[in-house]
Formats: sequence, C-alpha cells, structure tokens
Amino acid sequence: MANLRLKIELNKGKRGISLDKLEKVVQEMRRFLVSMSDDIELAEPTSWVAVDFMNGSLEFASEYTNPVASPKLTRFNDAIIALARSEFPQSVQRSTANQFFQLASTLEQDETADISVFGESNDQIPIQISQRTAILARMIKVLPFREAIGSIQGRIHSLYKESKPHPYFTLRELSTANLIKCEYENDVYPDIIRALGVIDQVIHVRGAVMSDTRGHSIHHVKVSQIMLADPYGFEDVEKFLGANRSQ
Repeated sequence: MANLRLKIELNKGKRGISLDKLEKVVQEMRRFLVSMSDDIELAEPTSWVAVDFMNGSLEFASEYTNPVASPKLTRFNDAIIALARSEFPQSVQRSTANQFFQLASTLEQDETADISVFGESNDQIPIQISQRTAILARMIKVLPFREAIGSIQGRIHSLYKESKPHPYFTLRELSTANLIKCEYENDVYPDIIRALGVIDQVIHVRGAVMSDTRGHSIHHVKVSQIMLADPYGFEDVEKFLGANRSQ
C-alpha cells in the first residue's frame, strides 16, 4: 500500500501570500483532488488533509488520509505529470483535467509553482506549472491532438536518462527523418543500451503516440516496448533479387 501526496510551493522567494490568492489556490486544489479521487475510485474522495507547512513562501502537501493500492498511486502520479505537460490524460475525466488547469490559472502571469508527486518509496518527482500550462492545454483541447497506441521506426539520436519527471531519448524516424521525443520507464532501459551498442541500429518503438493531426506529425511517444530490427545485409538483397528472377 502507498500514500497519495501532492506538494506545492507558491510565491517562491517572497514572504507569505495574499489571503485572496491563498483562498483561490486551496479551493481549486481541493476541487481537483476530490475530482481526481472519484476518477481513481478512492473510497473517501474528500479525505484530504494539508500537511508539512513551510514558512516564507507558501509550501505544503495535500495528503490522502488512507493508504491506497500501488496501481492507484501510479495512475494518480502519471495523470498529474501528464497534466503538468498540458495534456489531457485518458485516465481521468475531462472535467478533472480542466480543474487542474483552473488551479494553474490562479498563478500570476510570470509566476511558476513547484509541485511534486511521490513514488512508493516516497521518492519525490518534481514538476513545474504556470499560467502557460493552462493556456497550452486549452489550445490543445481545441486543436486536433490525438493519443493512440501505435509504433514508429528509427534510430536513437540522443539519450537523456537523468531528465525529470521522465527519462527519454530522441528517435530519428526513418520515414520522415524527424526527431521524436520518446519517454520510457526503467524496464526498457536495457533494450536502449543494446541498441546504442550497434552503430545505426534500427529499432521499433511501441507505445502511446501523441500526434498532431494538423501537420500529420508525432508530438511524443510514451514507450511501452522496444524491439531491435534485424540487420539487412547483401545476402538479403541477393535472395530478394533471386526470388524475382525465378518468377
């Protein structure tokens, strides 16, 4: 079992926060957390408490009072990480996503807020949001961005294994030569290392593909599986030509 926690820090570098702003932030956060709790089917969706207050700028954590199963923790964390990227995750209702973006809208124009979710071992995953988080999300909601399970083929261009909140690599797609961001989990890391060990290794990447249907382009991929393509040599060409001659 695990604990659900969402930490936030506002007015960084300043002393205190206006009561009007505090009221708006707490109200919007509470609405979001209750809606999210319904989406992941928590028994008591309103059972959230504020803990770990820090003085100076406003910093505190919202914590669900009961332990939850690991899949619900993963769903909660993944949804918030996606929302912070201005995406509408399929695992939550559109109204829940909009409530998160309403929370981001309470920030001042040039302000960023640090938020964090926590893994099973209480490891902190930091993220930043701003007004732009909400603005971009509302643009994406209107524009034809689509998420679907699919695959792409290409060669690894660069690897960013220390990137937060998710490590990723960029793939040079074979058909378009475009660079595509591919976020991955630790279980596929060995396959990445195997691919990097061979010059010009072609790989097949499968997962959730976020695409922009306006330009028929891929925005990014959440990788679930990597397969290394078999090398294609001169013998294969000879076999192919020989097969054609025999027909």
